[in-house]
Amino acid sequence: MRIILTIAFIGLFNSYSQNIKVYFNQSVDNTISSITDAHQSSNLDDTICAIINASNVTLDIAVWDNGSTKIVTALNNAYTRGVQVRYISATNSLNSALTGLNSNIPLLKRTANLTVDVMHNKFVIADNFTLLTGSMNFGSGSMFNDYNNIVITKDANLAQAYTTEFNEMWGSTGAQPNMSNSKFGPDKTDNTTHTFTIGTSTIQLYFSPTDNTTTQIVNAINSADHTLDIAMFTFINNDLGDAVIAAKNRGVTVRCIIENINYFGSEYAGLLSAGINVLSHDATANDFHHKYCIVDAMYSSSDPLVVTGSHNWTNSAETDNDENTLIIHDETIANQYTEEFSKRFGELGGVGITEQNTNSETLLFPNPNNGTFQLKTGETIKKIEIVNVLGETIYSLSNINASEVIHLNLSTGIYFVRIKNAQSSYTEKLIVE
Repeated sequence: MRIILTIAFIGLFNSYSQNIKVYFNQSVDNTISSITDAHQSSNLDDTICAIINASNVTLDIAVWDNGSTKIVTALNNAYTRGVQVRYISATNSLNSALTGLNSNIPLLKRTANLTVDVMHNKFVIADNFTLLTGSMNFGSGSMFNDYNNIVITKDANLAQAYTTEFNEMWGSTGAQPNMSNSKFGPDKTDNTTHTFTIGTSTIQLYFSPTDNTTTQIVNAINSADHTLDIAMFTFINNDLGDAVIAAKNRGVTVRCIIENINYFGSEYAGLLSAGINVLSHDATANDFHHKYCIVDAMYSSSDPLVVTGSHNWTNSAETDNDENTLIIHDETIANQYTEEFSKRFGELGGVGITEQNTNSETLLFPNPNNGTFQLKTGETIKKIEIVNVLGETIYSLSNINASEVIHLNLSTGIYFVRIKNAQSSYTEKLIVE
């Protein structure tokens, strides 16, 4: 069985051009993107076991919950064949399958205080090269029923950064934990590399609570020029809520799905009040357990990216819990996440992406300019709004003809032109020099 799974895992990467693979455990809509198809798998436990079975030297696991006897059996078999296995979890999870873990495999649990001070990671490092992370715990509900995503990479530098984080929690670089040197939560330090290149993709990595992760997510949101899709289990962080509202106010098309809308401090009501297209998953069966957002997926020139990992958009994720976050700058990956998000959004009655410019050429010319420009279009534009970086509308013009030259008294800087026609609307960045 191990040989079969190992071959399947190697083939999984050989069949694609990149060493970054994304999987969703629920259905996707492959009609959304013309450049890629998202991958759905109903048996991600087999994928995890394939990674474990392919390991030869080391396995480091930091996962909040594990209810899979199949995965535990694979870990026991790895240990028996001589692989060094180290395991970190938390005291506030059920971990029903860990009763079957070989007693010789060292297991360290961070003592949690209800829902804070939690070792909330979900990652596996094999042979300091293959990494699996994402939103998915290893319980049956999380793997088979709830909505989750995983990312698998094959890169020694990124894996080493995760190993450094693991060793800090473990308290040593050896096979056994050192309790006197073990550090969790704010006792850790910001001691890992944050930027990596895998193939043609740039990846940023941040661990909580030491690496100012929320600031990095805010920066990612602030980079949105056109679209922002948010899939979040719990969303109560004010800084992130403010960044999302600011994106909407400067003309970005924002769609959002939130599971725990009734949690104390939830941003759900505030986003609704701001006119954001936010849907509740609270009354729908199974948990919407994702923690990702997608920026400018369909706009190759606007740095499409995905933020994903274990980090909910909460204060405890920022200041107390052990979490990991990846920011993946890759158009293909962003399109794959959009195919999953669009499927969920449609199931909840949401409307698909309509506010985007699918023209391969810019609608503004010249751009940059001095405040004087034209719009490249074959029809009369019903309305345009000029929005500054604070999200404030500073000009509003109606019925713009294709040949009309627009003169605006604008200071040097970046603006957003929200262009509205009868059937569609979209946003273009305007640079005034």
